[in-house]
Parts: sequence; C-alpha cells; structure tokens
Amino acid sequence: MSFTIFSFITAFIFSTFILVSVHLLRKNPSFIRKFGVKSVLIGYLLCLLRMLFTPEFSFTMTIELPKLVNGFYEKVYIEPIYVMSKETSYFSLFLGVWCSASLLLVIIFAVQYGLYLLRISRYSTCTSERIERILSQVQSEYPRRIRAEAFICPETAVPMGIGLWKKRILLPYGKYSDQELYYIIKHEYTHFYNRDLTVKFLVIVFCCIFWWNPAAYLLLRDISQILEIKCDLAATQNFSHRKKEEYLGIILNLLKDQGNGPQFKIIGALGMIKFKNNKSLVERFQAGMKPPQSVHKWVLPVIVTLYLIAFGMSYMAVIQPRFNPLDKDEMISDNGKVETILE
Repeated sequence: MSFTIFSFITAFIFSTFILVSVHLLRKNPSFIRKFGVKSVLIGYLLCLLRMLFTPEFSFTMTIELPKLVNGFYEKVYIEPIYVMSKETSYFSLFLGVWCSASLLLVIIFAVQYGLYLLRISRYSTCTSERIERILSQVQSEYPRRIRAEAFICPETAVPMGIGLWKKRILLPYGKYSDQELYYIIKHEYTHFYNRDLTVKFLVIVFCCIFWWNPAAYLLLRDISQILEIKCDLAATQNFSHRKKEEYLGIILNLLKDQGNGPQFKIIGALGMIKFKNNKSLVERFQAGMKPPQSVHKWVLPVIVTLYLIAFGMSYMAVIQPRFNPLDKDEMISDNGKVETILE
C-alpha cells in the first residue's frame, strides 16, 4: 500500500463525482421520500472517507493516459521552480501551502469555537424550573438519557444545540408556551441523541483540510440541511398528523421572528431553521409531512451495498502518466528526477 499523487487525484475525481451526483439526486423532492434521508447521509460520509483515505494497493490497476496526464505531471511534479532561491516544484509548493492553510483553519475554528463556548457560558444560569421540567420530560422519552442543559441565550435568534461533551440547548429570548418549549427542546435534544453535532464537526474539519475543494463547501451546506430533515423525521416519528403540523408550525413562527433577532452565528452548532432560505424550509416541511413511510426495509441495505461496491471499485484503478525513458539505463526516481542506473 502506498500513497501517491496519482492515488490522491483519483480519489479526488471519484469523491467529487459521487458527491455532486448525490447532491443532484437529493434536489429531487421525491428522492428522499423514496429512498430515505439516511441513504443521502451515508453517501456523503463515504465521499468524505474516500477523500481522506487515498492509498494505492498492490492490486490497483494503472490506467495510462499519457496525452492527458503527462503534460500536467511534468509541469507540476517534475519541472523545477525557484522560491526564495530554493529549488522546488509546483506540487511541493502546493503541498506546503495546503498543509499550512489547513492547520491555520483548524486552529482558527478551534479558537473561535472555544470563544463561543466561553461567551455563552455566562447565560447558563438563565434557566427556570419550567425549562428544566420540560427538558427532563423529553429526556425520559428516549431509551438512552443524555446529559444536557437548556437556557435562554439572548444573543441567538434561533434555538440551537452546541457542545460535543457539555451539551447545551440555547433558546432565544422570548415568551414560550409549554408546547413550544417541548417541541423546541425535543428537536435539539434529538440532534444530541443522534450525534448529529459529531457529524457536523467532522464535515467542518474536512472543509478546513480540503479548503481548496469547492465540493467540500457543497457538502457542508447539504449536510446541515440533511441533518435537519433527519432530526425532524426522528423527532416526529411517533407524532400524529396534527402534532406534526404543530411542530412544523412552531418552526414557521420562529422563522418569522428571526428577522428581528440578533444574528449571532455559532460555527459548529446546529440551528433549528435557516433564515431567508425558503427552498430549504419547504423541503423540510415536505419531508416532515410526507415522510418516507413507503421505503421498504431492503431499500437502505441495497443502497448501502451499492455505495460500498462503488467505494471498493474506486481502489481498483488509478490514473498515471506513461513514461518512456530515452535510455534503458535511465529511470524516474521518487522525487521526479531522471537518474542513471549504474550496473
């Protein structure tokens, strides 16, 4: 098993193609109802994994495309350039910039998130017996109890969940009925229960690492919406049609109030709604009121099997240039330079 520039490029092409394909399929309103939201989520996560794990195995076949690849390979990997009087290559320069920028972005995200946690911690006492009672009621409805706290945070306009370890439900300042608090807290608690924040964090870190790949930001935007739909379906799976209407009606009311509230956006949190995004809201309503109840039990295993087959097949071939040495005693070394074999 080895990691080369060609195995990385192959993984990049495959992951981007599958990611864009799943995105286009998801935009069809009937796709989620027919195949379920989990099938979309699994497809995205496999794309993420394929982009991170890019080896070339002993059984991997080589696809030689000299006319398409040779010029790129020679220009980027072999042809020397000089940066501050030091000889390097475009690939080495890109690798250095990539690693440095990725590390910087991860550090910035970690620092920002830490500052967010400190900023909201001062509101942790802004709770009440009523909020704690409803939170306890929601916790009792799940087989596994998760430690969490809920309190009023005047700096946010929408309810949101934050925290991988110390889980907090942030409620905008306002007057809530018991029914409204119940639906809001249940939604955010369901995010915690399904580990949706962990998935969101993985995608954010992925975007920090692959900041140069536009498809990464497409994944980040889509994953937030998919997690919201998944949470709505899980939270309302035992609701009657009337209770589902009440639940979604509260989301609509929060959307109306959001325009007048503060816009304190916390990266790495999962908010209940998205402001000024009618298409996303309509998609959530359609998925919530017409859940994929007709999906047969065999659909998800079949889709996952197809995903895994495609995932495995992506390691069967790698694109490489063909090199024809001018002399039988010359070869290309690992650093891309021509070397002479001494017998």
